[in-house]
Amino acid sequence: MAIPIFIVIAALIAVPAASNWAPQSNNAVPTISPAPTLVVPEPSIAPTVMPISTLTFATFNIAKPNNTAVPAWKKRREAIGRTINESNSDVIGLQEATARMVTGQGGKRMTHWQDVQAMAKAGGYVSTDPEVDTCKSSSCINSAHILFKSDKVKQIDLPGKLPAAGRGRLSDIVKGLKYAKNREFSWAYLEGLNGTGTFLAVSVHLNNEKNARGKKDRELVGKGFTTWAKKLNKASGLNGVPMILMGDFNSYDNREPKGMLYELAADGWKDSFEAPNNEFKFFGDAYTTSYTKGNRSGWPKRPIKSGDPVRIDYIMYFGERLHADAYQVALRLKDDGTFDNKYRGSDHMMVQAIIRFDQVATP
Repeated sequence: MAIPIFIVIAALIAVPAASNWAPQSNNAVPTISPAPTLVVPEPSIAPTVMPISTLTFATFNIAKPNNTAVPAWKKRREAIGRTINESNSDVIGLQEATARMVTGQGGKRMTHWQDVQAMAKAGGYVSTDPEVDTCKSSSCINSAHILFKSDKVKQIDLPGKLPAAGRGRLSDIVKGLKYAKNREFSWAYLEGLNGTGTFLAVSVHLNNEKNARGKKDRELVGKGFTTWAKKLNKASGLNGVPMILMGDFNSYDNREPKGMLYELAADGWKDSFEAPNNEFKFFGDAYTTSYTKGNRSGWPKRPIKSGDPVRIDYIMYFGERLHADAYQVALRLKDDGTFDNKYRGSDHMMVQAIIRFDQVATP
């Protein structure tokens, strides 16, 4: 019997029991060590540079239960649960975790999203607690959510009645949308228990129309997102906090060179794909989306590689203190290179990134 192999940056990254994988190349093993204490003569007080903190972020479109391009939910739900629980991610932005009714945990009827939450408990994951929600009506496409490991991360409490987490429509971010106006996004102020400080985490799912109007919606969201996020930070008394954006953008540069990614980059967002430890940089090829010119089924037998990969799932970050140390498409494959269906539950693959939070020297 073939033994499944966890492909982590094409076998160059080992996954330890800790929450973060340790990236390495063939030649050197980069380590992230605590910074030394700076010593200055008295009578000054020596400032201390805090240890460098990292968290592993993931984005994962789990495919809605009525997606006819993939097997039925009952046949793949456990694969979704395994992928989430064994991913070693600290924060996960989910897409297509819907309000549709399914037969879920214990054979009970529940919503798709409730079933995912129930399965994720085994891995120590909890969902953010939205304290404000403008996406309650039946016209809203409920599908974007955030999970986090409760022993690694916490949702913070803000003073007074200020909400620390919420859900909304993309039309809350920017007006003039057509296809994307009722799509949901989720946000939360979180904090790593290893000293990251507070950060804003957001999960989004953009519209997938390829026509001019569909492209315009994605461009508008990209153009308005940073303004919305900064306004939220200011209203929350958290001006300047680092920000992480996880999502299925349904957009990539080759198709939309002036689209969502262009607009985000123009505002200062960085793509974790550009991390120094990345399968693409090691081999010149990267795992690409299941939907390519050569494959339109969304369910190929083996992952597709490309030197110019089609990427629609992203982990973006904003803030001078943030740096991406590693990036990977998280896969489990059999010895023959085909997907291990015990971990294959979607037409998307989970994308992960280690984000480093540099600390400021304090007196």
